Amino acid sequence: MLTQIYVKNFVLIDAVRLDFDSRMSVFTGETGAGKSLLIDAIGLLCGQRASAGYVKKGTDRALIEGVFSLRQSSAARAILEEQGFDIDEDELIISREINAEGKSSIRVNQRAVTAAFLRELTPHLIDIHSQHDNQYLLQSKYHLRLLDSYCADDALLQEVRTAYRAYHGLQEKMQKTLAEELNEEDLDDLTEQLNEIDAAKLRGDEPAELEERIHVMNRAETVQKQLLEALNLLDGDHGSNPALYRAVRTLENASDLDSVAAHAKALSDAYYEIEEHISALRTLLDHMEYDAQALDDMQERLFLYHKLYRRYGGTYEAVMAHRAECEARIDRILHRQEYLDRLQQQLDEAEEAYEKAAGRLHVLRTEMAERLEKQVMEQLQDLMLEHARFRIAITPARPSSSGSDAVEFQVAMNREQSFTPLSKSASGGELSRLMLGLKCVFTRLQGIETVIFDEIDTGVSGRVALAIGRKMQQLAEDTQVLCVTHLAQVAACGDQQLLVEKQDDGSVTSTSIHILDREARIRQLALIASGSVSSASLQAAGELLESAHR
Repeated sequence: MLTQIYVKNFVLIDAVRLDFDSRMSVFTGETGAGKSLLIDAIGLLCGQRASAGYVKKGTDRALIEGVFSLRQSSAARAILEEQGFDIDEDELIISREINAEGKSSIRVNQRAVTAAFLRELTPHLIDIHSQHDNQYLLQSKYHLRLLDSYCADDALLQEVRTAYRAYHGLQEKMQKTLAEELNEEDLDDLTEQLNEIDAAKLRGDEPAELEERIHVMNRAETVQKQLLEALNLLDGDHGSNPALYRAVRTLENASDLDSVAAHAKALSDAYYEIEEHISALRTLLDHMEYDAQALDDMQERLFLYHKLYRRYGGTYEAVMAHRAECEARIDRILHRQEYLDRLQQQLDEAEEAYEKAAGRLHVLRTEMAERLEKQVMEQLQDLMLEHARFRIAITPARPSSSGSDAVEFQVAMNREQSFTPLSKSASGGELSRLMLGLKCVFTRLQGIETVIFDEIDTGVSGRVALAIGRKMQQLAEDTQVLCVTHLAQVAACGDQQLLVEKQDDGSVTSTSIHILDREARIRQLALIASGSVSSASLQAAGELLESAHR
């Protein structure tokens, strides 16, 4: 739901910040005042194309910022979480800045994103409808999805998708097998590859183990060499400790002198301490694990892994997959007909499973289509389309992951008219009412929290206009509705009314938008309805407002 919007330096708007009601908000104003500007701004937050023309003359950039509540937008939340957004506070802020050259920057919760990402995200938040929009409800490619949403049987849909993937996969396998040319030379080559892989007795975790053991043993070789060198320096023929021993023995001959005896004693202690270290180092050297032959064997084993990986796919999993394919191809050569017979049996069983699941889905769709037709017809009756008829045509289609049905919404606007696709059945006010009725049903199914209507009441008046307003009220019971209108009957039905006004001081033209209180609202309704403010028109406007909210 759109809770707040801030617009600055946008076309004729200097700066405006609006807080929206959670139910129905209507925008009114004179023709040319700029009522659709705010809808254009919201459209830019939805990823529509930006241009320099949106930047107010005399300024260097325009800014649009929208605050959305995500409390019930599970689909939008899923997209955001998939992209790494943190949505702990159920609030989403989308901002878009456009410079004087027409270049724009987009941020979602302070993180830079693309317009393409907005176009993926915002259809789960907002549905913008105008008379000339090519709406999803008019496009037959969406009708199957809408009917399935109404059916609300995700388990059956998943069963059909799974069955189709299995069936389609076996179809491709059969086609590949039939097209495959195999001969005795292939058999020899495949057998050689299979034997080579089997002889290696590969393990997925062995290369890592080998690398670690080789590293340890290489290190052991280096340490062993260093220990030998150190021991030679300490205890070799010309080592330091034998020399120290000789020095101690020499000093002992002069130990009758106290000053010499002290030094002799210290050096003697040092000698025996060094001897202990030498003994410990020799023990360590004796237990040092280094085996040149074992190292060679491990390196040769690791080389074998690298050779097979290079030859058969680069990883252990790829090598095993190649092995399985070799085995299967050998089987196909040696027992081709038996293999084809088994594959055909599997294909027949998969086809039967798919047809059963798709058949159950067809029955469900047919049953629920009848209910949906009645529900839509009720909406059309409320909108004073008494002679309109709505039908969901379900026809056979090529098997797919969606089943074996093609679905198209059709309508006949008059008794004598035949059923035709939605996009070809109505125009003007009739189409607007038809779309409004459909949206009252499908907006809830799509989980969209905000619906925007931009002058869809064009071409209607009187009782029909009031019926449109009432229907928007009904939709607004659980969906936020924003509506641009030029009709008092529709405007009166809003829970919130905003006045769009244009000011021109002779040099600068600007547009302002502000929320009306009850008194100002009655005055505006009187102006819309009669073009003047008199006691009679004010009274009529007050009565209209009261009537619209009973």
